[in-house]
Formats: sequence, C-alpha cells, structure tokens
Amino acid sequence: MKRRDLVLTITLILLIAAAGVVLNYSTEHYKGGEIYEAANHAYGLLVKGFNVTITVKTVNGSIISGTLFSVQGSTIYIIKDGKVLSIGGPSSTMEEIKAEEIHISYKGKVYVYDLPPQLGKLGDIIDNLKVPAYSERFGGTIYIEGNISPITLGMLKYKADYKSYGSLTINQMSSNGAIITANRVPLSFLKEYLSGYRVYMYGILYVNSNERNLNLKLLEVRTG
Repeated sequence: MKRRDLVLTITLILLIAAAGVVLNYSTEHYKGGEIYEAANHAYGLLVKGFNVTITVKTVNGSIISGTLFSVQGSTIYIIKDGKVLSIGGPSSTMEEIKAEEIHISYKGKVYVYDLPPQLGKLGDIIDNLKVPAYSERFGGTIYIEGNISPITLGMLKYKADYKSYGSLTINQMSSNGAIITANRVPLSFLKEYLSGYRVYMYGILYVNSNERNLNLKLLEVRTG
C-alpha cells in the first residue's frame, strides 16, 4: 500500500471513530428560564436509567457540574462532592443555585438485562457483572445470610435513598439474615456494604454503556 493511501485509510478510521464518540455522547442546552423543560428532559433520562450530568452556568458566571439525583417540579437536584444541591431558574429564591444556562449530558444507551438467580458472596457476584459502563444499577430481591447489623443496612438504605436515584426497602431482619428489595441501587453501593455476605439475589440490571457487554438475557434497549 502506498504511503498516501495508508495515510488516507488511517484518517478515515479516525474520523469514523470520532463520529462514533459523537453519536454516543449527547448534550442538550437550555436557558435558565427554561428550567421546567430542562427538568422534565433530565428526569426522563434518569427514569430510563441513564447516568446524567448537569452542568450549570450560574447568574454570576460560575460553572457548577454534578450528577443528576432527582427532580421535583421545576427544581433539579444534583450530587456534587457528596452533597445534594438544588438548581432553580435565574430568579429563584428557594434553590441554592440560580441557573443562567443548563446543560444536560448523557452517553451511550441503557441495556436492561434479566438477572437470573445468583448465589454466593455478593462481592464476587458483582465483580462478575462489572463491565465498562457509565452506571450499573440493580432492581430486585436480595436474601442475605448471617447476622447482619441493622446499622450496616441502615447506612446502605440511606445511601441508596439519598445519594442516588434509587431506593432500598428492608423487608425482614433476624439473627439468621435479612431480606431486602433494591430499586435501581448502584452495584457499587451494594458492594460497599454487603461485599462479604453470602447472598441469593435475582432481578433486573440497568446498564448505561456504549454497547451490549453482558451475556445475559436482554429485555430492552433504551435510547435518549
């Protein structure tokens, strides 16, 4: 192959790769006065299972960016450095951040998988489910074997309920174990508190990634 042809081939490959990155990354822009429209759009992505980043240019010109946590009416809540911050329009009085511009960013697609029953240490189970992804969330039932502290479960519940778009219900506790129900709880949260416990779990996995990368039954593919 001639040098010129080789250069053209490499250039074409790079352009195709760059186009793929663009297709897998989307950003929507809103004015601060369009906070209600921005909130609705962001919430729709969150419900589908996307990991959503909100970047705000405030009325005083500063830039604040965080992970979307929830939406209530026209108020957007993000998590930044472990803290929940509220975002309102440019003339808001209740919210902590007054937005002049709002940028909503998300990547890839959401692959919804059926997770069949899994038995073993939770940490090992999650390690087998970890793939290159922007987020992985679990919804389903977890039976925990052994004497688990109510404080441990309480800390997990707090983090699931207040540090991510998700929730956790403690159905039963005894000296022999516990039963919990997770609703879109990040796998990282479950591993942080339950890694060493032997569990029996099943349900649904929501994986926000660029491609299908788990050998599980695929229930649905969601786009933005």
